[in-house]
Amino acid sequence: MQKNIFISLFETYQLPLYRYLLQMTRNEETAEELLQETFYRAMVSLKVENMNQAKAWLFKVARNLYIDQLRKAEAEERMLEKVKAKQTGISSLGNPQQQLEKKWKQKELEQILSMLPERMRTILYLREIQGFTYKELEIMMNLTESQVKVTLHRARSKFRQLQAERKEEGAD
Repeated sequence: MQKNIFISLFETYQLPLYRYLLQMTRNEETAEELLQETFYRAMVSLKVENMNQAKAWLFKVARNLYIDQLRKAEAEERMLEKVKAKQTGISSLGNPQQQLEKKWKQKELEQILSMLPERMRTILYLREIQGFTYKELEIMMNLTESQVKVTLHRARSKFRQLQAERKEEGAD
């Protein structure tokens, strides 16, 4: 790939890819590592003329790297959860009530999103947060247009269902 094209791709998609990976991994270092690996693979093997195809290809590679990372990190994750369970995290920072409520709401939405299966979580995030078109989702997820629409509809419905269940649990 030509140097100028790669620089353009990097400048255009670095931040959206990083945000996507950060949302999926919830870890800045992991997101950065996966982002670097995504662009490394683009330098090595990406050959596209259409920038829209490049966007979908980059997000597809990032998603596949994320899935691979999940598979490899299961044992580490269990160990980290045990360590975290033994620690008590009390913040000494005094945030204003409004910021705290906003943070809780954001955390609740992220928790609901994390409860969705990976495929639903990915397609919902890419459509609603990253603004992917149906065509881009087709390419990135290897789905037909109707499969994209059905999966997206089911993801939205499941998200609303989980959100309602959480509200009911809080009311009890």
